[in-house]
Amino acid sequence: MFLVTEDFKTFIKKYPITTVMVGICSILVIITTFTGGYTIQNIINLGGYEHELVNQGEIWRLFTYAFMHGSYAHFFMNMTFMIILGRPLERVLGSLKFLLFYLTTVIITGLIINFFYTPNTVETGASGVGYAFLGMYLFITLFRKNMLFSDDRKFVITFLGIGLLSSLIIPSTSLTGHLAGLIIGFIITPIVLNKASSFQNSVNV
Repeated sequence: MFLVTEDFKTFIKKYPITTVMVGICSILVIITTFTGGYTIQNIINLGGYEHELVNQGEIWRLFTYAFMHGSYAHFFMNMTFMIILGRPLERVLGSLKFLLFYLTTVIITGLIINFFYTPNTVETGASGVGYAFLGMYLFITLFRKNMLFSDDRKFVITFLGIGLLSSLIIPSTSLTGHLAGLIIGFIITPIVLNKASSFQNSVNV
């Protein structure tokens, strides 16, 4: 289920929201590269979250932070999250619900980061959304396990475990943003996921 098998044209057709979000982040990587690179000031200039600027009225940063990244490695890691985990969810929710889920996660996570902010820290990235995806998969694994093969459930738990461990040991990681996304995704899932929803090729196990 998590393996990407579609060619580029089919991918765009089947997963338009995933494609657009990855595309926006990719465009910002190019812009970042040609406007000064991954310096703190350039990241702020291009929409990164900075607490004092938000307090001064630049509330749009509570949204734009999710499309900026702090480095090329950060970008590639988050886009891997997006492509591997997001595709199946866009198919099962439908593109409109998936978009609303995505945007809701971005905004609420941004608000939580703002409330529990770390002084002198610039926040960026789609990690909160990625963990919201994991929160949805965790809910499905616990309460709708018939939607997933047993190997897929193991993959979710393993992926989540590695993600949480890395959030704890990597100093520059936003643990608040990751946990916020995870909890938001878990809570929203029963609201947006129909009881009859199923992943393609899912079976009762």
